[in-house]
Amino acid sequence: MQNAPERGAQSPRRVFWKIVLGGIVFAAILLWVASVLDLRRVWETLQQVDYLLALTSIAPVLASHLVRAIRWRTMLRAVGIQPLPLWDLFSAVMVGYTANNIIPRSGELLRPYVLAKRHGISNALLIASVLAERLFDVIQLLVFLAAALLLLPQLVAGALPPWMLGEGMRSLALVVLVLTAIVVALGVTSLGERLLVQIVKLLNRQLAERIATAFDSFRRGLRIMRNGRDVLRLSLESIAIWVLYVLPLWIVLHAVPLSGGHQWSFLDAIVLLLVVAIGTTIAPTPGAIGVVHALVAEAMNHLYGVTLEEAFVYITVAHALNYLSVMLVGGALAAREGLSLAGLVRAKPSAEIEPTATGQTNA
Repeated sequence: MQNAPERGAQSPRRVFWKIVLGGIVFAAILLWVASVLDLRRVWETLQQVDYLLALTSIAPVLASHLVRAIRWRTMLRAVGIQPLPLWDLFSAVMVGYTANNIIPRSGELLRPYVLAKRHGISNALLIASVLAERLFDVIQLLVFLAAALLLLPQLVAGALPPWMLGEGMRSLALVVLVLTAIVVALGVTSLGERLLVQIVKLLNRQLAERIATAFDSFRRGLRIMRNGRDVLRLSLESIAIWVLYVLPLWIVLHAVPLSGGHQWSFLDAIVLLLVVAIGTTIAPTPGAIGVVHALVAEAMNHLYGVTLEEAFVYITVAHALNYLSVMLVGGALAAREGLSLAGLVRAKPSAEIEPTATGQTNA
C-alpha cells in the first residue's frame, strides 16, 4: 500500500492545536455530563440496554452510505462519466465520512480525491459533484423541516430549542446561500473564471490554461443541477437515504429502556432525525460529538418526558454505533486506498490530482 501523499501536508503544529481543540471540546462535554446528569442513573440505564437489538442498527447505517454511493454514480453518469464500480464509489464515500469524523468537513475534499486517484477522473469535476450533492442535501433538509413546521408545528417547536429555530435556521439558510453563490459564480457563469484566468495569465500562461481546464471540469460536475432527466431517480435515491437514516434511530428507541410510557413510532424517529441533522449541520466538532447529544437529550426530555439520563444513553448508543461502524469500515477501506488514519489528518488531497479534460475511467 502507498502512504498518503506528503505534499501539502499540514504542519505538526497545526495538527497539535487541532488535537488540543478536540481535547478542550471533549473536556467540555464531560463537564456538561458530570454537572447535568446523574451518572449513577446513566450507568443503570446502560446496563439495561438490549445491545443485540441495538447492533442491528449498523445494517441500515452502512446501507445508507451504499445508497449514497449509488446516488453519486447517478450524478456522475448525468455529466457523462461512464458507470464506475459501486465498490470504488462506496469506498470513497466511507473514507470521506471517516475523515469527517476526525476533522469536520475534510471528507468533502478527500472523497473526490480517492475516486480521482483510482480512476483518473478530473478532481475539479468530482469536487463539483460533491458540492452539488451537498447543496441538494441541505435544500432537502430545509424542505423537510419546512414541511414538518407546517404539518407538525408544536412537535417540531418542542423538539428544537428556541435559539435554534432562530439562529439555527439562519445558519442553514446562510449555508444554502453561500453554496448557491459558489455554484452560480464558478459553475454557471464564466465571470469568476475569466477574471481569475486573466490575472494568472499575466504571471504564468500555462497555469492559466490549467485553471481554465479545471473550471471546465467543475462546470461539468455541476451540470446535474440543470439536468432534469435524472431528477426523479435522484429524488427517490435521496428519500431512500433519509429512510435509512431514520431506521437506526427507530431501532435504538426500542433497544434502550425509556420512561414515560410512550409508544415509539417511526414518526418519532423522523422528528429526532431532524434534530440530529440540524445538529450535525451546525456542529463544529468531529462527528458532531456533544452538540447532537445535548440537542437530542433536551428534545426527548421536553417532548416525551424521558429523563435526561435515559435520553443521553439513547443518543450515545445510537451515535456510537454509527460513529464506530463508519470508523471501522472507513478505516479498512482507507487502507485499501493506500491511506492511513494519520494520513487522513495530514493529507491535503485537493492539490494532488491534476485536472484532466475527460472523464474516462481506467478500471
